[in-house]
Amino acid sequence: MGKKKKATNKLKKSRRNKRKKWPIIVICLVVLALASVVVYVLVSRSSTEKAATILPKKESPDFNQFVGSWVRPDGGYVIEVTKIHTDGKVDAAYFNPRPIHVSRSNVSEEGGIIQLYIELQGKGYPGSTYTLKYNSELDVLVGIYFQAVIKQPFEVVFQRR
Repeated sequence: MGKKKKATNKLKKSRRNKRKKWPIIVICLVVLALASVVVYVLVSRSSTEKAATILPKKESPDFNQFVGSWVRPDGGYVIEVTKIHTDGKVDAAYFNPRPIHVSRSNVSEEGGIIQLYIELQGKGYPGSTYTLKYNSELDVLVGIYFQAVIKQPFEVVFQRR
């Protein structure tokens, strides 16, 4: 029995020692995981910064392509764009065949496509809009004319005059 008691005591001691090691092992694993995350973040940030310096900066679109006189062949309506401002605002006039007040006009770019937006405020046109995209291959403006009075959109094309 003495031998059994000694063996049982040794077994109990080894179990206690193993229990004491678990918290240390868990702490080591947590520290290792945190260190891995920190290294990953630093490496990712570094490679992102390098990629940003290697990639060429995106060029600003040439909104001046809109400058000029544009005619809608289906009715003789004319848009005259005289100036594009750096903030995207546009100096534009609209004729049917007489002038109709342009209350707002601007240019924008999305996904490499440049767009001209014109809002009219005149008799028979309150809130009517043109949303036109420039097709550089054909040198035309293509888009939608929304006639606000009758709440109806129309597909339109403007050709350079």
